Amino acid sequence: MSDNYYQNNDSYSNNQSSTNKYSLKENQLDNAHYGETSQYNPYGQSTQSNSYYNQYAQTSQSGYQNSPYGSFQNDYYSAQQKTILNGGYSREASETAVREVLTNAYLYMFLGLLVTGIIAAFMATKILGEGYFNVTAFMVALIMEIPVVIAANVAMKKNNVTLSYILFFLYSALNGMTLSVVLVAYTTQSVVSVFFICAAVFGIMTAFGALTKMDLSGIHSILMAGLFGLVIACLVNLFLKSAGLDYIVSIVGVVVFTGLMATDTQKIKNSVSIHPNYSPAVLGLFGALQLYLDFLNLFLKLLRLLGKRR
Repeated sequence: MSDNYYQNNDSYSNNQSSTNKYSLKENQLDNAHYGETSQYNPYGQSTQSNSYYNQYAQTSQSGYQNSPYGSFQNDYYSAQQKTILNGGYSREASETAVREVLTNAYLYMFLGLLVTGIIAAFMATKILGEGYFNVTAFMVALIMEIPVVIAANVAMKKNNVTLSYILFFLYSALNGMTLSVVLVAYTTQSVVSVFFICAAVFGIMTAFGALTKMDLSGIHSILMAGLFGLVIACLVNLFLKSAGLDYIVSIVGVVVFTGLMATDTQKIKNSVSIHPNYSPAVLGLFGALQLYLDFLNLFLKLLRLLGKRR
């Protein structure tokens, strides 16, 4: 019985083999007839049809690589994959933008202080040498500072680079005119020594704000509250004329503006991701204005505490 079983299996295998051979032969004949002779048969071996479908397959697999929009789509999705959720910047782009904005902020701040210093020194020399002080020009410059700095902030928020430049340096020039009185009141040696002390504090605090990983936004809110308190105390002291209150205000002012140098520097860094559509020049000018005010106010507070009057 087992012999018959294996014989039947062998005969079945032979039949299958012969059937497969005939099927293979038929397929070859069909391909030879339809594929090689007809260019319209998609299943044949036609060179033209195969090249068309191979091209379609390659195009589909590569994400429309050969289509007119393929390169754009590939670039778009590649950029999307590389983008980190940091205001639309990739990590490399964000770091480059932060460096550019910080560089602009320090540069514009330095130029603003240079303009202020030159005008203040020139006018102080004229006052000390000729003994002439133009009260009208001083009052006009003092009053104009407020609308000019407000207009500069508006121009920066509107991303107007040219107007922001003009208003920033105009504000620096107006400050030079009003600060000439301060240079007249204190000795040159006091002014120079306090300036270098202020510059050293500025360098340390801005480096800390730029390099620290700690979030300083909470500290910034406290410092801003202290700043409003200082403004109120100064207004009150205009009527009280208290030397003790003036001394306390100066000490608190040194603490507040020293801290603001660090927190404002971190704000400048964060502005790149918060305002990705703004020009680096405008972000740099906005940061320069903040640091300029911090430096100038710290300088005045230190001069009040450490300066020697003429």
